[in-house]
Amino acid sequence: MEMRNQRGFTLAELIVGMGLSLAVLATVYGVFRSQTHTVKGQEKQLEAQEYALNVLDIMVREIRNTGYFPGGTACGGTASTAGIIAADAASLQIVYDSNALGAACNELIIAYAYNSTTKNITRAVNGATAEPLTDANVTAFQLTYYPQQTSSTAPSPFCVATGNPSGCSGTLSSNYSAVKKILVSITVQAKSNDVDFGGQSTITMSLNADLRNHGLPS
Repeated sequence: MEMRNQRGFTLAELIVGMGLSLAVLATVYGVFRSQTHTVKGQEKQLEAQEYALNVLDIMVREIRNTGYFPGGTACGGTASTAGIIAADAASLQIVYDSNALGAACNELIIAYAYNSTTKNITRAVNGATAEPLTDANVTAFQLTYYPQQTSSTAPSPFCVATGNPSGCSGTLSSNYSAVKKILVSITVQAKSNDVDFGGQSTITMSLNADLRNHGLPS
């Protein structure tokens, strides 16, 4: 049988082939890493959104009940303030009749406060120990109080302090009963921290709580 000349690859051909293979692998890895970065970033953003929505949902649902006194009376004279006991830019204490029995001193008193040290928002019920709403990293929290809108132009918020918030008008502490809407704004940072994929994701969300019982006859 006649044997044909069968030559192998030369060293130069092997080097070129290996170089091309490495280039292809590097391209594939780059695409994979980019996709992983995108997915990780979306996961962290969704995590932050979940924390923010959880806090906003709890707060807004309860704040909307502020001043609900079917019997026309409330403990501590809070009927005259339509259920707001104390309020400022980072804390709020409200009261309402949670079981609709209308009996005096049968109300639910809820206090919210932002703790910048623990980076959380706490909730206390009827003077009990304040508990964190979530284990989120709340990096900023803001409550803004508005009167009823009587024209096509949105009203200025009440002043928590002189010039705060910007463009405010009237003193909040003197106008508790006139508050018709509270804007709750929260900035949450996801707890997971992946330096290789963008660090910690931060998101800011806001939600209005309309005080449906303010301005209603008792």
